[in-house]
Amino acid sequence: MSGRRIYVDIDDVLSETIARLIDLLETTHERRVDIEEVRFFDLEKSFGLAAHEIGAFMDRAHTDEVIESIAPAEGAVETLADWAGAAHEVMLVTGRPPSTRAASLRWLERHSIAHTALHHLDKWDRPSWNESGLPALRFEEIPAFDFDFAVEDSLETAVRLVEDFGIPVALMDRPWNRDLSGLRTQTRDALVRCSDWRAVAEVLSRG
Repeated sequence: MSGRRIYVDIDDVLSETIARLIDLLETTHERRVDIEEVRFFDLEKSFGLAAHEIGAFMDRAHTDEVIESIAPAEGAVETLADWAGAAHEVMLVTGRPPSTRAASLRWLERHSIAHTALHHLDKWDRPSWNESGLPALRFEEIPAFDFDFAVEDSLETAVRLVEDFGIPVALMDRPWNRDLSGLRTQTRDALVRCSDWRAVAEVLSRG
């Protein structure tokens, strides 16, 4: 089916962000964790950082240097190129703060990642996320895009896309999104767990 409008997250969907942040943790705090130990989306918990440390760590994680050094996820570049060739519209919707936009665009260009647009979405309502008041989306604006399908790694965001907007989600399998206890049956049915981009492409082709 051609001509679909697809929401695609960046971190740990298009990019191997957590692997890069584990390296950053070693550089800044002289310790490592295994990816399988990252059980919480909240890196303060997963990385064992103190409340006074997490802010500085995330500021460093959002520098141009770190963002532009992250590797693309295997199969992502090829899949998005195929989708563009099939006349799908790929809208990148990231929870990165808008201050990272220039570095994110350079990263997308460097890796030739096909996309129609890049949007910054305030996914967690954090006061410090956009202190400069740069252009950004709010969740209530999502319906205006008429998304047919989404690819996410954040379980909280994926559930909201399903329950609030009726958007089916390919959920990239990550340690921090495996606990589905408490979710409604209808929500679980709308979340299709995918191990890689090949699986995501198969889900879209079936739809």
